[in-house]
Amino acid sequence: MYQKVLDNIKELPEFKLLCKKKTELLSIFKSCKNKEIGEIWIYLGNKLEEHINHEKLKFDEENKTLLFLEEKDRQYLLCCISFIFLYLQHLENNEKKNKHISFDEYFEALFNKITELQFMLSDKDVRESFGKCLLQICELNLKDSIFSENVKINVLLFLLWRCCSSEGKGVDISKLKKYKDFCKYIKWETPEKTIDSFCLLCSYSLNLPKFYENADGKLFLSYVWLLHESIASHLFSKMVHNTVLLSYEAINHYCEIIYMAWKNSSGEMQFVVENQIEYLVQFSIKCPIKIASRFRYLLNIFHTNKGDKNVNNLIFKIYDPVIWRNLMSANWKIRFNTVCIFQLIFPIVDPCIKNINYLQEMEKAYNALFDMCEDENSCVLQAIAKCICYVINELWEIISEEKRTKLFDTLINKLLRGKSYDNVKTEVVLGFCEMAKNKKINKIFIQIFDRIKYLINDKCLRVRKNFIILVLELNKNINPSFSNEIDYNELNKRITKDFFTFNIECCIKKLSYLKQEHHEKINNKEICEFLRLASNLITYSMWDCDIKEQAKKCINLLNEYPVLMICISKFSTNLKLIDRYNLACVLFEITNIKLREEDNMFLLKKTEDKNKVHCKNYLKKCLLSKDPILNKKFIRYSSLLICIYNFLKLKNDDEMEVCNSEHVQEFLKTQFSEKFFIDSINTLMQPYYFKILKHINLDMDNYLSIHKYGYRQLNSLYKIKNENLCKSYIIPLFFKWGMLETFFKKNIECLNKSIEYIFSNLNANEIVTSNNPEDIDNTAYSECDGSSSDIASSSSYSDTVEKSGKESIIKEGIEKLRKNKKTNETDYIIDDNEGEKKRNSKKKQLANQKEMNALIFLSIVVKKKKYHNSLFKNYSNIIHNFICKFNYILLHMFEKIYMKDFILPAQLISKHNDEKKINKMDIDIVKLPLYDKIKIEKYMCLYVSFFFFGFNMYFKQNNISCDWNLLISNTTKCIEIINSIKFINEIEITKNNGFSKNDHSISNSIQLEDQKREWTSYISIIIHLTIYFLDMVEYTISMKKLDIEYTDFNNFIKNIFLFYKCYEIISNDQKKTIELYLKIWNRLRSFLLVLLNFDYFENKLENKLSIVNTFFLFTYDIVPKKNIEDMLKKYHLAYKQKDTFSDFLQNFKKNNDNIDYMESHIKNTQEIFDNMLSQKMKTKRG
Repeated sequence: MYQKVLDNIKELPEFKLLCKKKTELLSIFKSCKNKEIGEIWIYLGNKLEEHINHEKLKFDEENKTLLFLEEKDRQYLLCCISFIFLYLQHLENNEKKNKHISFDEYFEALFNKITELQFMLSDKDVRESFGKCLLQICELNLKDSIFSENVKINVLLFLLWRCCSSEGKGVDISKLKKYKDFCKYIKWETPEKTIDSFCLLCSYSLNLPKFYENADGKLFLSYVWLLHESIASHLFSKMVHNTVLLSYEAINHYCEIIYMAWKNSSGEMQFVVENQIEYLVQFSIKCPIKIASRFRYLLNIFHTNKGDKNVNNLIFKIYDPVIWRNLMSANWKIRFNTVCIFQLIFPIVDPCIKNINYLQEMEKAYNALFDMCEDENSCVLQAIAKCICYVINELWEIISEEKRTKLFDTLINKLLRGKSYDNVKTEVVLGFCEMAKNKKINKIFIQIFDRIKYLINDKCLRVRKNFIILVLELNKNINPSFSNEIDYNELNKRITKDFFTFNIECCIKKLSYLKQEHHEKINNKEICEFLRLASNLITYSMWDCDIKEQAKKCINLLNEYPVLMICISKFSTNLKLIDRYNLACVLFEITNIKLREEDNMFLLKKTEDKNKVHCKNYLKKCLLSKDPILNKKFIRYSSLLICIYNFLKLKNDDEMEVCNSEHVQEFLKTQFSEKFFIDSINTLMQPYYFKILKHINLDMDNYLSIHKYGYRQLNSLYKIKNENLCKSYIIPLFFKWGMLETFFKKNIECLNKSIEYIFSNLNANEIVTSNNPEDIDNTAYSECDGSSSDIASSSSYSDTVEKSGKESIIKEGIEKLRKNKKTNETDYIIDDNEGEKKRNSKKKQLANQKEMNALIFLSIVVKKKKYHNSLFKNYSNIIHNFICKFNYILLHMFEKIYMKDFILPAQLISKHNDEKKINKMDIDIVKLPLYDKIKIEKYMCLYVSFFFFGFNMYFKQNNISCDWNLLISNTTKCIEIINSIKFINEIEITKNNGFSKNDHSISNSIQLEDQKREWTSYISIIIHLTIYFLDMVEYTISMKKLDIEYTDFNNFIKNIFLFYKCYEIISNDQKKTIELYLKIWNRLRSFLLVLLNFDYFENKLENKLSIVNTFFLFTYDIVPKKNIEDMLKKYHLAYKQKDTFSDFLQNFKKNNDNIDYMESHIKNTQEIFDNMLSQKMKTKRG
């Protein structure tokens, strides 16, 4: 039979087939004699040698491992291992007949050869298969020998490798624990590869959460730690390294490992482990503060178990020599770390000391606490404050009355009042909060509260916040009326101030790519938390009465402190949802009754102009400038409606479930009927009623009239007057009702048609001569017969236009019938032509309205993140198309405007030109596809927003292909085009101060006035297009996609101002001219701040100064002085070379002496610079 085995071993296919016949092979092994089995191992060893010699293997330099050249040799090795495994199974089946099993020497030689080879190969399949053999051998009753010892060591290595691999499971870790006694066979004194591998694998296991979080894994590592000094050193080094990097949760598991190792240690290894713990103590003192805190946490298990006698002895033995010395260190960071440890081990007293000496040592510890309170460093004082509070809280019962009094006096008089550091005060108050929870201590606050209650109005937000937590804890644990001791007048003022700060901070929009060094950072989360706690404190007993009494208290508080009541309604959390709803309903009912009283009727009076309510300064004009009594009533009832809105607002998901219940829905339908909201439309109260409507959790079916009203408003956005109403109330309301998708689709499709039409007609009629300004303004749809009819297919956009059109047609028809009853065929043709013109005009008007409506609607929607998913997910292809097309349109427009030299007609510059030359004036105005300021603004807003969100999120996530590099390249070209323009008559333009107002001869020329209007309109459009384009420039800079080194922003800024100078020369409207200048100046000011904060300019001082110099050359004296000073402060922060910048300001006029035509402006600017520099010098001297 064994001959059959020998025959099958020769070739791989037969060998594979043999290994698959498990039952047959086991029976062959059973029938073979020992001599025959030995011959099998000899033959198999020789055949294996043929497949694993150096000619069959190659060394992989990159991975430092051996690889088979051919797969068949690797498969032969796997068959050998399978063959061995079946033989071991055969031995296990016959084990009962033998007490101790010993292997044939040829088997051992073969097994050792494969053992060595599998380490060098690093082949996963080979290791897995061979590991099964190793584990199978462990199940046998082996006779002790060198071979059996090596096998057991290799079993540990395999299990460690298995645990450290991605396939490792908890079962493998449990097996490792089971075979941990095999570690005794490792010969630590003899250097071997197996020892190195064992140490490395054990160290690596400390990187694996699945290993060190497992109880068996911890036990194994703590056991291995004590085997020898070398493995202990490996594990300790790895633990120290990982402690700096891993989370505190992982460090907590490390604590248990080292604690178990120390607890189970003895003799020489105990000395080694304690020496390592001493190193950890040194790290927790000498390392930087954040890293030291990690090592303290690693030692925390010893500190928490200091009640154990052995642990106490260890603490005293290790800490006593270092603590007292380091408390007096010159380095404040070392003192800080030492105090943090001192808190955890206080007092450091020898457990074996006698009673008298024990009291002396305790006194020494207390004196150390008091001495440290004299430290000058605020961080050390913070640590000592925490330490004293901890000692009081933990050791209250064993501290004498005298010491208690002294400790509290130290906290109150020295740390709260004496040093007055915010972080120290915060720490003391936090300590008091912990004491308030301790029933054994908290009665002491009855005695000391008067001494600390002023802290509720402390200037530090954290101190105030934590003190309110303390008061609430005392209310809860001692006496519900404990908070009556507080001065609420001052608290109310503080809450009001913080509430304003919170709302202002919410409105600040920061650009992520700006360095906000000049901006004082305010943590809104902390303000929010303070306001929540303060509101809960004020209303602690406010809700302990019936609903009518609650409403009465709210109204009284609102009359006295309206802002405070709004804050309470927004942040208070101690009133349940149903109770809030009941209170909101009562307040809503009271408000509706009061507003319908005769004295208050003006608040619900309809305005003549329906959109006037939403105008920016209407409330100010209507109320503040007329009657303070009416103003007071307006504030009262608007505040009351805001409070109702806040009470209705849901604060978590649990409240959402309650709100959706049938009982609550019916209640809301009854109490908040549509009538009250309809009555508020076009009144002063409308914004506040509609604010409430946003948070009434009812669907559209309950507010059908409101839905119709909202629909009309969204379709009349083109009027521009109701943009704020739609943005703040209508759009959020429709979004809540799920009705916004229709408007998304309609407006995005309209935008798509508009951009397609503009793109397809870019090259039509590019040059206009003597066009009427009205025609120029309507260029986008001047020849839009087919597209206009599509775009204007819906009549819902212009109800008023249709009505006026019908009326005019009827009037004209009656007039014609009255004048001539008989008309000839020619008259009919003329009438038909006029009617066709009217219809075309109406179509154009409707198309423009619909386009404007879409632009305004989408520019509102794109600014709110919650709408983005609906917009980008469903219409990403349209948005992608818009970005690509508008990018090209922009490039086309800038090329047409800037690619050739700009000439302002001489007759518009100088009054001395001959009037006869006016007719020969070479007017060359480019006809642009966009010739409306508002449209340009909205199109640019959409383009930049779509580009930003598309580039960063949606298109990348959805793998929509887009050549971003080409789009950014086009943007760069636009910048270069603006930089490269040349003004032919630049000197005349810059020196000219405009026409004289008393020049009647020129003003009488009607033709010249028409030309001036055309050029004024044209230049205004160029300026607006360029300054709105700055948003895209800023974004390109922030993405670092612009090669800023080769971009001349000095010329860029200069050219914009030169275009303004052209506008100034020919404009007759001084007010509009000043408004345009200030608009340009302010926009360029913010652009420069972005530009100068960019990293590239940090070392390019000359470029910086050149750009700023150009900007200030064109700074007129009409710019408010305060604006220039604020700007300089921000620019000063952007410069690292402060002295150089100061020199530039000081010599600004001297450096520009040759520019005589701007002398007055330069002189005025220099005076502001000098004034600012002198103030800085005074500050430095002071």
